[in-house]
Amino acid sequence: MESNVIPGNGCIFEIMDYSNDGFSEYWVEDKEGVDFENLGRIPEGTTRWINIDGGCPQSTLERISGTFSIHPLITEDITNKIQRAKIEDYDDYLYIVSKMIYYNEDELVIEHISFILGCNYVISFGELKGDVFTNIRDRIRNQNTLIRKSGADYLMYSLLDAIVDGYFEVLEVLGERIDKVEEVVLQKSSKETLHEIREIKNNLMYIHKYIWPLREVTSWLGKDSTELIRPATELYIRDVYDHIIQIIDTTETYRELLAGLIDLNLSSVSFRLNEVMKVLTIISTIFIPLTFIAGVYGMNFKYMPEIGWKYGYYATWIVMIVIAVSMIIYFKKKKWF
Repeated sequence: MESNVIPGNGCIFEIMDYSNDGFSEYWVEDKEGVDFENLGRIPEGTTRWINIDGGCPQSTLERISGTFSIHPLITEDITNKIQRAKIEDYDDYLYIVSKMIYYNEDELVIEHISFILGCNYVISFGELKGDVFTNIRDRIRNQNTLIRKSGADYLMYSLLDAIVDGYFEVLEVLGERIDKVEEVVLQKSSKETLHEIREIKNNLMYIHKYIWPLREVTSWLGKDSTELIRPATELYIRDVYDHIIQIIDTTETYRELLAGLIDLNLSSVSFRLNEVMKVLTIISTIFIPLTFIAGVYGMNFKYMPEIGWKYGYYATWIVMIVIAVSMIIYFKKKKWF
């Protein structure tokens, strides 16, 4: 998935104002100073999306809270990165927490993200500089799109939908890795294979852990629970809920496949060990009578009948070879190797 990675070291404010008739966009680094008074002055008929990437300092959070009359408890929750997905209703606005998962240069990124949904604005707080919202930005920039004709509630739906689509893309990558691991296990397993299975299993655990509570969030939003979500948008949110259920089912299926691969890997290792032991056992069995003959004629008795025989040495070799070949033929008929 393409991610919008923003250069720089500080907190970045990305502000997009749009309506069906117009659109504007600008970026401001926190260290350069943000006009917080104008930040809260949203023109009538306009929807404002304020996306803050790279982590927001406490002082900046407090100024944002003052501008939009946000409760101090939310300010504390935004800085708490270990929360599960949840939603809180504060009448004039909603506070939503989620986890955003995506791949960035083959590295799995798990980012804590918070949203504040107001009547005509959405504020998103990203932990890192990068997200899965590139497609939403493109839709906002293009005229005559549904998002330009809709309000902040539809924007909130679009952001949640993009996050859920990110889960799908991660699952697609993990599914391909599972297929490759299965082929390796069937051919030849190793410690590297076990490490790969463990890594995929951990990634699936993260997805399951973070997507499950998001189901409750979308279920609440799709049940006419607040006036901030219009009935027309609730239909779209219920579609996101269905996608979440699909992700949960897919995750469970993949976890069962991995459990089967672990058992298959252990069975493969045991099978190869049994094959090795079988070969060694057959070799040992063939040499048992040969060792017996060699032991008998290695005894230091003076009056052994065959000791003085001119062809005794050659006859002993012939007997041993006949015994060995006979045992090999017998084992092959029994299909022991």
